[in-house]
Amino acid sequence: MPSAAILDFGWVLLFAALAVIISARLKVPQVASLLIAGMLIGPNALRLVDLPTIGTFADIGAVLLLFMIGIQFSVAKLLAAGIRPVLASFLILLITFIVMHEAAVLLGFDFIAALYVAAIFSMTSTAIMMKILEQKKLVERQEVPMLVTILIIEDVVAVFLLTFFSSLRTGGYAAGNVFGAILLSLGILAFSYVVLLQATRRVSAAIMRYQSDDALILFSFTLGIGMSVLASMLGLTPAIGAFLAGSIIAGLPNGRDFERAVRPFSSLFPPFFFLSIGMLIDPAALIASAPLTAALIGMFLVIVFLATSFAFFLISSSGRSAIFVGLAMLPLGEFSLLIAKESIGVVQEDLVGIASVGVLLTSIICSFALNRSDSLYLGMKRTLPPGFLDTMRDSSGYFRNVISAFEPHGYFHKLFMHELKKVEFDLLYMLGAALFFWFGRPYLQFQLAAAGYAIRADMALLAFLVLLQLIPAYRLLLSLKRLFDALSTIFSRTTPQANKGVLIRNVLISALFLILFANTPLFVGMLLLPPAFNWLSLVFGAFSVFFLWSAIRAASFWFFLSERTPMNLLRSKVLTSKDDLIVVAEGSAKKAQKKRKAIFLR
Repeated sequence: MPSAAILDFGWVLLFAALAVIISARLKVPQVASLLIAGMLIGPNALRLVDLPTIGTFADIGAVLLLFMIGIQFSVAKLLAAGIRPVLASFLILLITFIVMHEAAVLLGFDFIAALYVAAIFSMTSTAIMMKILEQKKLVERQEVPMLVTILIIEDVVAVFLLTFFSSLRTGGYAAGNVFGAILLSLGILAFSYVVLLQATRRVSAAIMRYQSDDALILFSFTLGIGMSVLASMLGLTPAIGAFLAGSIIAGLPNGRDFERAVRPFSSLFPPFFFLSIGMLIDPAALIASAPLTAALIGMFLVIVFLATSFAFFLISSSGRSAIFVGLAMLPLGEFSLLIAKESIGVVQEDLVGIASVGVLLTSIICSFALNRSDSLYLGMKRTLPPGFLDTMRDSSGYFRNVISAFEPHGYFHKLFMHELKKVEFDLLYMLGAALFFWFGRPYLQFQLAAAGYAIRADMALLAFLVLLQLIPAYRLLLSLKRLFDALSTIFSRTTPQANKGVLIRNVLISALFLILFANTPLFVGMLLLPPAFNWLSLVFGAFSVFFLWSAIRAASFWFFLSERTPMNLLRSKVLTSKDDLIVVAEGSAKKAQKKRKAIFLR
């Protein structure tokens, strides 16, 4: 190894140690002092490290850091967390991305640069946040497990974004490239968790026989480097491969043993990464773009606090917890810096410098703001109007009731499993018939003649199979209708005995969602958002149908009780349980002996 490279490595170790000591002395997050130390030894200040070496350190630091983040990520743990953190995380990301994208557009960034800015300012740092909570002895708070789960989901989304921007860097922006990047992301994840995970389990089982930490460490880093090389060969940043390698190890049956073996390295990798990113900062460029940087960081602090507090309040109904989580989610992190690094050579703006300053300031602000979480909560509680607080509580109650229906042991979950069990034979039968026709069709390319008519044999077989599937299809449609009835009731919170005021309300809400459904492409174009946001129209359309159908069901039920119109078309068997509410309505005097029952969800 050349002596110059050894000297560069020595400077990096020295300044990393000094930065860690200073941060402990001043009680500030380590990332702040590491970024400043990196800026000092970089080519734009003291020039202690050569420019080619900086790129090497940046790549190595990113690979090592993302490997350590991945090894703490487990798909099984994520699936066991439920849907509440998933919905909260996506709501936070959606609000933050859209607002920061519009802020970037208003500040003069072009379309591509605005995408980078929105992605950079949508990611919260798991590592920095946990370090701050540990320093302040707040790790034991009851909100932390849910908060960590939300951040893990953000990390998964960040891997997709990093894959997208890595592909964007090589292929340019086009609809085909965007679609290709998404397919590439899904393909890599599927390959990692389906193929490599199974192969790695066998190798890890053989390694565990020797009970050697050295073997665990070497195997872990070999897999990390190998996945990094594979990602690089696919034209992606190597850090993506390192994250996937870490997550594969976390998914092994003996993943805890691997994590224990490599844990001592977790304190070594982050300094390398943040110090290397700091070397890329140009102080002169930062001074020139100070107003722009301040505007973006200020907007981010406000919107991420409000979006996170709102989302967490929806799933918890606790204002105190929502304010604490909103402040804890302030720090930008490693994925923001990685995405900013991918912008080099693609956009003109110095996004690495902007992101670095953002990480530095947001981590410091978070550290000081968490001490005043309760004071801020009490102040907001006194300031906000009581009507607004009541509306927020009602929204939280609605949101939690809807979510509980879809969670395990919730009403819709039980109903779905019940209906699936009822129609599983019909589904298998229909699938088998379709496969039989598909594979038998090439052998039936001849004519059949009967009673003076001729028909191809494959068409005759198709007609015969369609007739045989009418009854299974009818049963399947009934099951789908029951599920649709349940969805409309869950989302609209309207039972069939609702009064006219509720019916009018549901019709108006349905009309509003219908307008949003029809105009989503217009709004997306006006806001200059990526075309992928047009998919939101499907959500609006579904809600429009749900609310309209709940109004139709309630109106039909009212007509039925009044004996004005029969309900034969809407009558169907409904799964009853202790959670169902049963209303018995008597007919007119002429039919007093005949009682009619209507069963609907609570």
